Amino acid sequence: MAIDATRSAHDLSVKNALDVRGMSYTEAQPLVYAAAIRLSAGQRLQVLTDSDPAAMMRAVAFQLRDAISWTAETDGTLWQIAVQPRAEAEAKDVVDLLTWDHYRLDQQFAQVLAAANENRFVEAENIFQDYWLGLRRHVHLENNLLGPVLGGGEEKGPLADMLFEHDSIIVQSRLVEESFAEKDYGMLPAICAMLSGSLAKHENREENTLFPIWQTADNSDRGRAAEHLVRARELLAGSEDQKVMEVFSR
Repeated sequence: MAIDATRSAHDLSVKNALDVRGMSYTEAQPLVYAAAIRLSAGQRLQVLTDSDPAAMMRAVAFQLRDAISWTAETDGTLWQIAVQPRAEAEAKDVVDLLTWDHYRLDQQFAQVLAAANENRFVEAENIFQDYWLGLRRHVHLENNLLGPVLGGGEEKGPLADMLFEHDSIIVQSRLVEESFAEKDYGMLPAICAMLSGSLAKHENREENTLFPIWQTADNSDRGRAAEHLVRARELLAGSEDQKVMEVFSR
């Protein structure tokens, strides 16, 4: 797609925008990161560059734990990049949706840990209940709907690792649930800290080993991929909570 450089330069002067034309990757990437990290709800960032931005934007997205979504248009000489908060972007496929849900669950549990560390236990419990429901929806989706279809090695491989780690995370989350139920707050911050670490390690492993396999398998059938995305979005919003509760009943 052709880009009017004169118009783009004018737009950059009046919008939340950044012109990194003429800069090397090492010069431009920190500037784009600094601008992207300041984006809040409803805001957009426009970046103009004269070199392929794919590697740079992947690095920025990685630094921000995929908290942003970006698209680029080019005429072969200039690239115009549109950046927005990930929560406000449409998921490209089911793996994109799952990656975003990782980020959302991480943010939620970080709030639980912060509140527990400050002895705000009622607030921590309220946030935890939302996280706990969201986690079970997420695990049910991956374990029982996507894993059997998209593969990855159920006996040995990234899928087997995912299933094992999910069991551990569910057990740790139940310990947090029991601590709140019994108002046994003495070890709560430590338990939450351990679970937070487990979540981070699991998500990093899953996103870098299993998700590429799933993305390739899912997108090999565009009709099926569209169906997966619709069902996954509805499930994460609560459409199958009765089944989720059955799966994770004691």
